Order: sequence, then C-alpha cells, then structure tokens
Amino acid sequence: MHSSDPLHVRDAPGAAGDDSALVEELRALLAEADGVEELARRMALLADPRRLRILFCLHAHPGVRSSDVARALDAHDSTTSHALAMLREAGWVRSRREGREVRYELADATIHALLHDLGSGHLPGVRHTDDRPEHSPEGDPLPPR
Repeated sequence: MHSSDPLHVRDAPGAAGDDSALVEELRALLAEADGVEELARRMALLADPRRLRILFCLHAHPGVRSSDVARALDAHDSTTSHALAMLREAGWVRSRREGREVRYELADATIHALLHDLGSGHLPGVRHTDDRPEHSPEGDPLPPR
C-alpha cells in the first residue's frame, strides 16, 4: 500500500472494552465474502518471483510469445510454459493462437491494475486496451495506465 492511500477506517469505539457489535458485523461481512479461498489460491501464485516476472512481461507487452518471455528471464522454455499454464489455469493470463505461435496476455483488468500498483510499467510504444473504467465506484478519476 502506498503511504498516500487512505485507510478504510470507520468510526470505532475506543480500545477499551469489548465491542461485540463490531465482531458480529465483521462475522457477517466474512460470511458474505464469496470466493475467499479461490482468491487466496490465485494470489499465492503471485508470491513466486518467476511467475511475477512473467506477469510483468505480459503487462509490459501484451501478446508476447512464451519463448520470448523465457529468453527475457534466462529460463528454459518448458519452465516458462509450465508457469504460464499455472497462471492461465488460475485465470491471470489467457493465450491465443496465431498460426503456429501462441501469444499470452493478461486475462483481465484486475491483474492489470494490480501490476500497476506493484510498479510494473508498459514498454514505450506498446498500446493495449482493458475494460477498466475511467472512474472509481466513488466517482474519483483513476490514475492513468
């Protein structure tokens, strides 16, 4: 989290005493949260430096071939292909066949925004689109890509 990012703090009682109402609200919030285990599994894939570097490459240049990513990482093609398969299975990337070549790109705006937050950039001259809205749900403009 960036130091300029606001914390989501609501008016809460002081540190002293038991706040059973708050605990119940938190329990209800957690009970409504769908897919937490799946999200944790997907996020765990990002803890591997090689997979994260692969995502940085796909973010910087959508449509890159796996062999080019392997060369950029100084990795074996098979190792890179395996990592890409894991990322594809988890829904972070998608592939498309162009003749005999398979090209990879980020699967959705969620991972795109996350990579921006982690500091990944785009290569100069590379343009791509995403489904990200121009404004947050609160109506605030989102930072440029």
